[in-house]
Amino acid sequence: MTVDLTSRRRRLKRLALAATASALALTLAACSSGGDASSGSSDAGTYTLGLQEPDSTINPLTTSDYNAMFIVGLASEGLLSQDAQGKLEGRLADSWKASSDGRTWTVTLRDGLKFSDGAALTSKDVVATFDSIIGSDSQSPGKSSFEGILGSVAADGDSAVEFTLDKPYADFPYLLTGSNTTIQPAGFKASTNWAKQPVGAGQFVLSKYSAGQGATFTKNPDYWDAKDVDLDKVDVKFYADDQAQLLAFQSGEIDQIASSPTATSTLQASDYNETKPYYNKFDGIFLDVTKAPFDDPDVREAFALALDRKEIVKTVYGGNAEVGNDTTFFPSSAIQPKGLEQRSQDAAKVRELLGGKTVSFEITTLDAEKALAQVVQQQLEAVGGFDVTLKVLTSAQYYADGADTPWLNAPVTITNWAQRLPAQYVDLIYRSGAAWNASKYSNPELETLVDQYESTTSESERQDLADRIATIEWTDLPVIVPAFASSSILLQKRVTGTFRSGQDFPGGFDFRGIGVTSS
Repeated sequence: MTVDLTSRRRRLKRLALAATASALALTLAACSSGGDASSGSSDAGTYTLGLQEPDSTINPLTTSDYNAMFIVGLASEGLLSQDAQGKLEGRLADSWKASSDGRTWTVTLRDGLKFSDGAALTSKDVVATFDSIIGSDSQSPGKSSFEGILGSVAADGDSAVEFTLDKPYADFPYLLTGSNTTIQPAGFKASTNWAKQPVGAGQFVLSKYSAGQGATFTKNPDYWDAKDVDLDKVDVKFYADDQAQLLAFQSGEIDQIASSPTATSTLQASDYNETKPYYNKFDGIFLDVTKAPFDDPDVREAFALALDRKEIVKTVYGGNAEVGNDTTFFPSSAIQPKGLEQRSQDAAKVRELLGGKTVSFEITTLDAEKALAQVVQQQLEAVGGFDVTLKVLTSAQYYADGADTPWLNAPVTITNWAQRLPAQYVDLIYRSGAAWNASKYSNPELETLVDQYESTTSESERQDLADRIATIEWTDLPVIVPAFASSSILLQKRVTGTFRSGQDFPGGFDFRGIGVTSS
């Protein structure tokens, strides 16, 4: 599989920021519920939010900067999105259906779709968008989600699109909710600065973009579900950091801020509503299984059993996480593996596995993961049998281009991964020869099981396969997953309504039903 490491590095730089308390990344994790707020009013006013200014030219097809994705997402729309429970919802798509052999998915568009400039949105625009994403010369970070899965895209009249797959893939529609998949007009170029000619089919229209200051959006009257968009306007203000956003929230300048220990300890709980938690990433500890000491399964297991995962959740994530069990099935995944014992710290078993020897190694990670790396180091050395040093790099150093890039070649690394389908993780980090397989791991049985998992729609078969996939991940331990991070958003009391999904690209940046009272 060929990967543009520059695009990957930029994307992972964004995801690395999610590990901090920065408002940018925790906004990525925002989700679902507006607390006890009532439904949106008919005079819903202006919603104001804070972002960091995008660090590159804004282009929906190529950006890996979350701030840019949010700005694009307010004015653009994808075919599908995921609701707060991770279920698929049609957006521009009215329906989607697989062929009997699972190799073709037909997506039918809603009637009467329009772009904000009044032009009709048809199947040709969908085809052009995905051709730009998956083409051989694509610079889109979204390409990685489709490699080895999506072969070609073709129009079937003006209102239907056929996605032809390289292999059956039961969860294919979920890939249509990913980054860079909002539909752009045919002819839109990957080199275009979208902010200078912002045409989209989203809930709002970008009416003004001011570098260094912010952006203004007005309601799109041609949006397919305009009746459910209560807000008249969305104002985006740019802030340098999370502390500046916290001060802005305190003063009532913005309507939301990411929940964090700093925010919740500073603010009075009676002064805000809080959305429900949303799982957004895991920080994986990758062990090179081809070299000593981690070519020894006992050493890998000892490492995993030396961790106090509950303490990691408490100290590293401020309680905003759930204990992980060394598989890549998120707690919000529709199918949960069964039959695995939850790993917990077991010093006696660690000593037994190490047999009295001391294992020495260096953990390499990026600055955004420093807190986790330090806690892991402390826990390993406290249990005994481990001599651990840390090498903390900048994001640019960690994801540096080239064959010897640290995040893929150091013996032990800590890298964060945004929420994906379980099978996607196998394709990206477990499959033999995968470009991002930092563990240098290989297991043909696992790969076969994943192929079977994605080729069947039978719930019972998928559950059985998920159990077997998770058992292999848990047993072989090329990647230790200590926790799944989550977050939420704090909302001003004046915000009404309930967010249908997360304020992120899988959720489609959906503000339907949200309002702001005048009080």
